Amino acid sequence: MINLFASRKRCAFAVGSTFEKVGIDIWNKGENKIPPVSIESRQAPVKQVVYKDSEIDLRKLPALVHHEWDPGPYLSLGYLTTYDPDTGIDNSSIHRGWLSAKDEIRFFAPPGQHASMILDKYEREGKMGKVAFWVGHHPAACFGSQRPMAFQTSHFATAGGVLGEPLRLVPSESLGKDFLVPADAEFVIEGLVPPGERKPEGPFGEAYGHYGAQRLGRYMRVTAITCRKNAHWLSILVGHRDFNVGIGGIQGEAVVYNAMKREVPTVIAVCRAPSFPGHVYIKIKKTHENQPRMALLAALSAWGSIKHAFVFDEDVDIFDESEVLWAIGSRTQWDKDLIVIPNCGASPVDPSTEVDGLGTKAGLDCTKPAPPKTFEQKISIPESVMQRIKIGDFITKRGAE
Repeated sequence: MINLFASRKRCAFAVGSTFEKVGIDIWNKGENKIPPVSIESRQAPVKQVVYKDSEIDLRKLPALVHHEWDPGPYLSLGYLTTYDPDTGIDNSSIHRGWLSAKDEIRFFAPPGQHASMILDKYEREGKMGKVAFWVGHHPAACFGSQRPMAFQTSHFATAGGVLGEPLRLVPSESLGKDFLVPADAEFVIEGLVPPGERKPEGPFGEAYGHYGAQRLGRYMRVTAITCRKNAHWLSILVGHRDFNVGIGGIQGEAVVYNAMKREVPTVIAVCRAPSFPGHVYIKIKKTHENQPRMALLAALSAWGSIKHAFVFDEDVDIFDESEVLWAIGSRTQWDKDLIVIPNCGASPVDPSTEVDGLGTKAGLDCTKPAPPKTFEQKISIPESVMQRIKIGDFITKRGAE
């Protein structure tokens, strides 16, 4: 199953929200954390089928080769789960994983990300890192587990908050009774990460619409696979709407909104661009000339993956990119409306950076002057005229056919 998250309207339906507010609602629901509960293996749908030892063969899974240069089938919507050895708190978020052999997955966990920080702890002790990928669940659980949060914060409790009920967990099949995995997932793939060992991984079609370079990365030796009977395999098409709109897009809107709300209380809405995950569109009620720049600076510093920010007036529909482009074209003079900030943190998959992890951010003020100054009026057709026109008066049923 692909493109589950490619529709913003569908994402909103899945978490009981609206088209405009889905990102903020996911954030707010996740703030009300609900601790997970543990159930017995016999009660867990994901334990209906179990493969261990010689039965393990990743090549039998319906994983996709997503783009032409990908070296093989990938987990693109696999939630890599680890437990912090110091606190015992779970960490579970999306990491790409190449099914490189019948019992091996090479995955990409960039330095500084929470999963990598936890595995670093195991590695310093010379211990195998215990990990599991889970695939498929209620979309609310997927959103909750991927929601941005502080290190050593339970992703499973946050997923429960977005779900509105405790996430059910079950002891793993091969990693010990204290390593819990989602009981209602479609698939769980368990394994061990050897300390100090790296293997080539990639290239892979990434979020910026280009291939992420081949890199040396960690890998896991698969120790068990469990799944539902007649399980569904979920993938996302990274670099397309499935990622840009849904699981990788709307998640960051609340992060930006909350950061700006402190600086510009008149912010109305935030939209991560469906065409490019590094762009964010901001709508404000402008009452003072300093507000757009304050909003831009807050947005660009709120989240590392935001590369370009654009701020608009309240008469622009930031969820319609044709209106966004119209406002950029008609309400900006870049010699005075553009701010450029070099040497900032950059996405590890941005192909335009010369130094990995370091790039330039920019913000564009696309607003009209604040009152009492005036600006050219936006064209319109009287609402009374629009209501008076009935298409049936001009096109017959036969003509429509």
